[in-house]
Amino acid sequence: MYEKQQAPVSLLPCFISISVIMSVCFPLNVECGCSRSPVIFNMGDSNSDTGGFSSGLGIIMPPPEGRTFFHKFAGRLCDGRLIIDFLCENLTTNYLTPYLESLGPNFSNGANFAISGSSTLPKYDSFNLGVQGRQLFRFQTRSIELTSKGFKGLIGKEDFKNALYMIDIGQNDLVGSFSYLPYPQVIEKIPTFIAEIKFAILSIYQLGGKKFWVHNTGPFGCLPQQLATTSKNASDIDQYGCLQSRNDGAREFNKQLKALCEELRDEIKDATIVYVDIFAIKYDLIANSTLYGEFFHLSFCQLTEKFNE
Repeated sequence: MYEKQQAPVSLLPCFISISVIMSVCFPLNVECGCSRSPVIFNMGDSNSDTGGFSSGLGIIMPPPEGRTFFHKFAGRLCDGRLIIDFLCENLTTNYLTPYLESLGPNFSNGANFAISGSSTLPKYDSFNLGVQGRQLFRFQTRSIELTSKGFKGLIGKEDFKNALYMIDIGQNDLVGSFSYLPYPQVIEKIPTFIAEIKFAILSIYQLGGKKFWVHNTGPFGCLPQQLATTSKNASDIDQYGCLQSRNDGAREFNKQLKALCEELRDEIKDATIVYVDIFAIKYDLIANSTLYGEFFHLSFCQLTEKFNE
């Protein structure tokens, strides 16, 4: 039986931390007294995919996709915006264009390489983290070549050096492993996932990247998909109706990911590596759902009650 975890008490410190992080990643330009125009590159899975899956596979998702904000198909596997969308809004820049988008792309503020369903492993997977890294290398090479010839609306060499590189991946590795392995063996595999993330960060650093924003993974044991498709017993259900073993796996992954970030800060001292605790933010929404409105609280309670009947 798994030990119960105490829930975080407030989201406020998380949002304060994110504000501080952004001031570090995009400092004020002293000479002009204004913020530098932000350039962002993102690699990940459905948590940050703004249309790569749809563009790459030609799939248009039916409602409820896009219904609450865009009011149309927007390429995201959700009914509204993603964290990366809110980040772009806060920086007063355009939403990131998927790297695979062929019609009307805008790469002046970066590119999004995230593809729904992506993972760090296996290496031969079509859109895994390694493939996304190679796509970034090609994008950088081609963009610098074209800007040197006078093409507009692309990203130059200095922009790549000053850009923010976001990595938000690992959840699918854990979900996939839990689908056929017992808990102890899943935990044994985590270092192999972390090693791929380390390789990606060091590869980007070799390309000139110096600013990294690394998301940990969320409490996927609370996802309706996991609750609906996983055989469970009462001892594996926590006080909020989530799968304790899945969330413990996420916590172990996050522990090792945080240790990696600390290790890399010592290894590449001229880089800024920020570890973002998404798990704490999302779990707080669940544990303290009553604080975020009756609709949110009732919706989550109804979901967990339905799947734990």
